[in-house]
Amino acid sequence: MKRKALTLTLSLALLISAVAGVQTVKAQYTPDGQAFILVSPISIISPSNSTYTPQSLTLNLTVKSFLDSSKANITIVYSVDGKTNTTIDTQSTPVYMGIQSYYLITGWATLPEMPEGSHSITVYGKYEFPGSYHNIGLDNRAVYFTVNDGNPPIISDLSLENKTYNQDNLPLNFTVDEPTSWIGYCLDGQGNVTITENFTLTELPSGSHTFTIYANDTVGNMGTSSTIAFSVAEPFPTALLVAAVAIVVVIGAGLLVLFWKRRREAGQA
Repeated sequence: MKRKALTLTLSLALLISAVAGVQTVKAQYTPDGQAFILVSPISIISPSNSTYTPQSLTLNLTVKSFLDSSKANITIVYSVDGKTNTTIDTQSTPVYMGIQSYYLITGWATLPEMPEGSHSITVYGKYEFPGSYHNIGLDNRAVYFTVNDGNPPIISDLSLENKTYNQDNLPLNFTVDEPTSWIGYCLDGQGNVTITENFTLTELPSGSHTFTIYANDTVGNMGTSSTIAFSVAEPFPTALLVAAVAIVVVIGAGLLVLFWKRRREAGQA
């Protein structure tokens, strides 16, 4: 009997709202399958599915309900990125439509400061019906948004210096001050080469070079390191060194033979 009465009440409310021009969505249901009455479920006004520059945001929402919030226990909470639920302050205002009225429930909260990147916020509504029915209705809505502080990542602590190196393999170390989605370098104005961590520049030709590192953070801001101008010295000609050593050895051997020969001749005189 109670279920029939609740269904009849729901049907009557939906009919009245349709006649009055209120946009009614599909019925909401309690955990045990009972229909309950909302003119419209949770609507998150802000934030929306967008990108925000400030790191401090405000949550604003509305719910349209036939429940009198002064008689029904209505609780609305939110969760950022699936973390702890926080209760939202709400205010209920009756909206009169002639033979029928509903209650506009508004809620607001200052969201905690969020790091740069992608985030989600989910709002949950719990509606406890008054009287002998004592049914509990549940509703939720989620939005996804991005926080972008507009600041590019800072690349620092480059191990490469503006100087001349006597080797053609140069280890390169650097640091980036925030998470990245891409890192790459440009050598001598050529195309960018993607890297993921510290690495070694190998087989560098002798002569002058320029080197720059780039990094994108998780929301697309690109940071650029200072451009390093360095040189790789000409390698010492090994073959010439070997030849010079060989000549020295031959000359030394010849002088030694000549020395012993003259000494022998001096002893026979």
